[in-house]
Amino acid sequence: MHRVRLVGVRVAFIEGEGVGRKVEVFTSGCELCRETVKMMSEVKCEECTLIEYNLSEEPGKEVYLQKAKDYGVKATPTIVVNGKIALVGKPTIEKVKEVLGV
Repeated sequence: MHRVRLVGVRVAFIEGEGVGRKVEVFTSGCELCRETVKMMSEVKCEECTLIEYNLSEEPGKEVYLQKAKDYGVKATPTIVVNGKIALVGKPTIEKVKEVLGV
């Protein structure tokens, strides 16, 4: 997995830089969230960009919380695909493949 740490406002990781779907996962550091990010990473297409926003992690927590509020995120994990909430809570591999179109 390709990980990038940004200085100042950062995300937990950014994977891929393709022209496919933008997949954002809002997490809170729990085991279910870690499993969800791992599943998304394994299933996503090579052209997809996967971004994790850990709402309990500093620095950047304020920015992540505002982004979550803007999307209407109410629980973690929440998966947003191309700017729209696609899945909330524990996803199945089948549902993940469905929303990612793989």
